[in-house]
Amino acid sequence: MMRAFAVLSSTALRRRNRRCAMTTTTGSFSSARLCNNARRPADITSSSSSSTVNSAELKLPARVEHCDVVVAARTKLSAALHREIADVDELYFQRLILEFGAVYVSDPLEKNFKLESNAVRHKMKRVTSDVILPAASRHYVRCHIHPRRFPVASTTRWKDRVLKETEDFVVVMKPSGLPVAASVDNAKENVLRCVSSALTNKDAGDGDSAKLFPTHRLDVTTSGVLVVAKTGKAAGIFSKILRDGLVEKRYLALTENGPAKVGLMTHEFEPSERTIGKGARTVTMKNLELSKDDIDLYLKDKTQIPSNVAMLRVEKSEKVQIDGKMFYESTIELITGRTHQIRAQFSKENLALVNDCLYTNTNSSDESAFPPPPPPRVPEPEELIGLHALSLKINADTSLGPKGVEFRAENEDIWWRQL
Repeated sequence: MMRAFAVLSSTALRRRNRRCAMTTTTGSFSSARLCNNARRPADITSSSSSSTVNSAELKLPARVEHCDVVVAARTKLSAALHREIADVDELYFQRLILEFGAVYVSDPLEKNFKLESNAVRHKMKRVTSDVILPAASRHYVRCHIHPRRFPVASTTRWKDRVLKETEDFVVVMKPSGLPVAASVDNAKENVLRCVSSALTNKDAGDGDSAKLFPTHRLDVTTSGVLVVAKTGKAAGIFSKILRDGLVEKRYLALTENGPAKVGLMTHEFEPSERTIGKGARTVTMKNLELSKDDIDLYLKDKTQIPSNVAMLRVEKSEKVQIDGKMFYESTIELITGRTHQIRAQFSKENLALVNDCLYTNTNSSDESAFPPPPPPRVPEPEELIGLHALSLKINADTSLGPKGVEFRAENEDIWWRQL
């Protein structure tokens, strides 16, 4: 897998870096410099506002501060945080609040309230304005000092990414390297915000830009067709269409091992618990044999598929030669939509996707490899894995078109075809 990464990622990343380098950056929080995957130590101890703000451009290690904030007089949140965390200046906190939504504040706490693990998490809310903390008040504040950055948000021509727009929906070709919706530490750099800004001609940091709603998700590192809704009602309509099994999704997967066996791939799906600060969250796939009657029932009516069953169909798996090395490209119909499903199922079958550092070949026979493989981790936004959402067919009448309308993303996002 590491050999595959070396072969395939270098050229694609150089191309992405060149595109980033050609983009003119404005504002202290520009992310173009992240594209070269540079890692530098945090420079946030300076009292200079410009130095501190500029440090957010760098690829910095995660830093989360938990503060028990008590104010005697009415105080701006940014000023209160600066008093608590002296090595971060007030202007930087203002940017984190206003642009990134990286600060969460609890409701007022009683003076004798004991701050314990998870004690007030249910009362926390993200703030996007530099709120005034009332006099004689106490709050628990969580601040993500180094929000995870997604450079592709500012280097993508989003209007060119729109396949179709109606009064209800927008069909987008999502690039790799960006979440669909806001992440816990970054509410600015995501598909919903970027597409909304492009359609309304407003900056992604403008709170007045129109709001879009997710209807389904693609992983950060997955590119391809995505449908987002303009209203909550439209999102609910499309979600029901998905639940009723009336959407056909096809993906392309690139693997070093193969070919994948053509036909159904079924596993028992077991998600892990969410754990903060204890490594990457993954899901587990276990071997599962289904009877012919069950398979026939599930394929006839997808709503009958139990929530712990993951199903996909490999339609074809063909050899492809890239830079003189042989790989396998599989076309997949996704029957259920479980978290990380294709990545986890293919990993279970010893068909880990190229460059996927979270799901590796679990059935590898080489147990004496030295050095041992690195522990699983979440891919960085700029790392390209072998997965692309190729098409989406809607078998129901919507404003996007009559029953059977299909949208395809056969573009440069299929990065291994560009090498």
